[in-house]
Amino acid sequence: MKTFKITFYILLCLLSVNSSFGQTLELADLRKAYNAQKPTEHKQLISKGFKLLSDTISTNQKKFKYQSAKKEIIELVFTEDGEGSEYLSITYYLPSELAYKKFLSTLTGYKFKYSKRNQRYQLPISSYSGENVYPKGLTLYNGMKYYALEC
Repeated sequence: MKTFKITFYILLCLLSVNSSFGQTLELADLRKAYNAQKPTEHKQLISKGFKLLSDTISTNQKKFKYQSAKKEIIELVFTEDGEGSEYLSITYYLPSELAYKKFLSTLTGYKFKYSKRNQRYQLPISSYSGENVYPKGLTLYNGMKYYALEC
């Protein structure tokens, strides 16, 4: 009975440490993060505990920066060029390597495949388009060390 209690407390400790370093967002959340029809409403990010830090809206570009209580930062940049093309770039900054690796490990569940040649996770939708996740690794952002991903 005593070993059961000790094992239980060790597992409880590991679970609490693991969940405290986990990322808040998943790939499905990033897919829902931006609404082109209502660019100032980011209900998905707000529901996950993110707060708007800054926004810059110009004629061709809308940029939003959010931060969570876990010190994760997400930047959304929506760009429209003059020829009718639209492009969304999401950069997700994670404060720990464990959360970074955990996010990357979930990509295979979404059927992403890693391309060594292009150094990215890719999910082809058609012969000309698809989704890409670029693991950027350890980067400096505002003087702090983060693990970054670009989508």
